[in-house]
Amino acid sequence: MPRELVRNNRYKFFIVGALGTFMATLDHSIVNVALPSIAADLSCSVDLVAWVVLAYSLTLISLLMVFGAWTERRGYLFAYKFGYVFFLAGSLFCALSPNIYLLIIGRVVQGIGSAMFAAIGPSMVTTVFPREDRGRGLGMMMMMVSGGLMVGPPLGGLLLGIWSWPAIFFVNLPVGAFGLTMVYRYFPLLEKKQEGRKIPLFGAACISLALVAAIFTLKMITVLSLSDPTLWVLVILSLTALTVFLKIESDSKKALIGLGILRNRQFTTSLGAQLMYFAGLSGTLVLVPFYLERVKGFVPQQVGCILMILPVLMFLVAPLAGRLSDKIGFRLLTTLGMLGITCGFYLLSGLNTDTSTMYLVLALVMVGLGAGTFGSPNSSALMGSVTENQRAVTSGIQATNRNMGQALGVAIATTLFAFFEARHSYLGDDRLVFIASFRPVVYVAIGLALVGATFCLARANRSV
Repeated sequence: MPRELVRNNRYKFFIVGALGTFMATLDHSIVNVALPSIAADLSCSVDLVAWVVLAYSLTLISLLMVFGAWTERRGYLFAYKFGYVFFLAGSLFCALSPNIYLLIIGRVVQGIGSAMFAAIGPSMVTTVFPREDRGRGLGMMMMMVSGGLMVGPPLGGLLLGIWSWPAIFFVNLPVGAFGLTMVYRYFPLLEKKQEGRKIPLFGAACISLALVAAIFTLKMITVLSLSDPTLWVLVILSLTALTVFLKIESDSKKALIGLGILRNRQFTTSLGAQLMYFAGLSGTLVLVPFYLERVKGFVPQQVGCILMILPVLMFLVAPLAGRLSDKIGFRLLTTLGMLGITCGFYLLSGLNTDTSTMYLVLALVMVGLGAGTFGSPNSSALMGSVTENQRAVTSGIQATNRNMGQALGVAIATTLFAFFEARHSYLGDDRLVFIASFRPVVYVAIGLALVGATFCLARANRSV
């Protein structure tokens, strides 16, 4: 398809891709609201119900780079068809699951579909939008991310107020069916990627295995003792897979993207900032619904409305930040965004049993403003740091990094929370135990955000 025709129809392609992104983020935000209800209904602990989030994230991490490379050969039409089919099947499986373990399996199936959406979204936008509009296009994609996050909490609260938690998965079915129809209608117009390129699947599989094993090891520390052989097998597996990946990447003929790209400061600092951003954000916010229900006594509808604050602000600010980054560059906007998130986390560290709702709203407003200011300029900086033929793989790397940050954040937060919950059990009052266990998690998030701000300052201001 001629490049000019692609650019003239870019918004049609964007709509189709954005629906997949919207579905994935809608599902993520609805699930967060429902975690306390799922834990209560299926009689499981915070540490166990966290696997509903972690299983999804680990599946994404294990497949994103593979799917990013795969798309270079098979094209966007195949990728989106594949993604929608698996996401719909996983959603139905989750909705019909009678126990926590089958629900976790369903989340794995769902994660396979989401991995394809996440792996190719930024690449598709970067491909169909001209360079001068790249920030706008990525900002609009961030709007869809924020839109899914924004709709999820109130919709989840509404559904939980009327039906039980399986309804949050049934809601994906009509949206997914519409998206799949749109894929068949528009994406045959878009040409395939590099038909003759051999897909470096082994290298992608090695780094995926290394990351999954590392995060799984971190999560299992609370279950297994340090002398347990299983834990050390996981550590050795992660290090071996990482070593093999680095060996493969040192050979330019077999490399997925090549170690030389690590010398690209724009690329590495953008990835580092993104990792810190998502680790801090997801680790803190996974516990906020439990605070609202267990400490403040709010019902799911109220929880959904409060959690909606952050994505609404991201939805409003992200496209403006993306357009502004096209004019003034990335460094200032991303640094201010990370500092805003840091201020919001600091306010969250002050939560107590008698904290007013207005105080909590103010903290979430600060986090939302910072997140909206950071997201699209950082994504534009990352995607603009590579050549055109590296974009699909880089899109997969970006999505892998994002989900690795989310999984690390949830794993670290729930591991720390479980540790301090046991340590502070002497307090007796469950509300006091929660506050004492939640606060160290937020302190870690503050540290991660400050490291992210350092990465933002270290980057170049514009792509070459």
